[in-house]
Amino acid sequence: MSEMTKSQDTAGVPAGHERISGPANISGEAEFFDARARADSEAAATARTHHEGLSAEVVASANRVHEMLNQMRHNGTPSRAELRPLAAALTEHCRLVEATAHRALKDHHAALGAVRQDHAEGERLRGQLDYLMTGDIPEGSYPLTAGGTLAAIDQYVGHEQRDLVPAIERELSPLESARLARAFPT
Repeated sequence: MSEMTKSQDTAGVPAGHERISGPANISGEAEFFDARARADSEAAATARTHHEGLSAEVVASANRVHEMLNQMRHNGTPSRAELRPLAAALTEHCRLVEATAHRALKDHHAALGAVRQDHAEGERLRGQLDYLMTGDIPEGSYPLTAGGTLAAIDQYVGHEQRDLVPAIERELSPLESARLARAFPT
């Protein structure tokens, strides 16, 4: 160590480590750290959109419901009979999520809020769809009720991807997630 620098000069610097004195290659170091920051940012973005195991299956199932929903919206206000396939798809999605994710996460206290909210929202939406198909709704208010229900289902899919999917990825081991993913049809 030189006379100019001593390890005790800077807290946390291990003994035998000399501080850089004099001109440093700042542009080279900056490029290295910029590239590292870009790579970290890209990895974080990829992690938010790339799911594996159970979370990937939950997202795929929710996307199928979402696509069906968008097709109905594109065609205008759906009739009561046209809602049956959506109701069946939503019921199947909720059944699979209940049998896999909800059951696996019920003992994980950090995910309990997301599980309860997802379950309650799914139950409420299935009830609303049932009311739309079988209830006595005046024809004048049916388009508004149907539009509101379809919007609520769209929001449910978004909430599931925002709350439940990260809870699955955070709380379940990759092995358990892969095992539970096999319950979903491919």
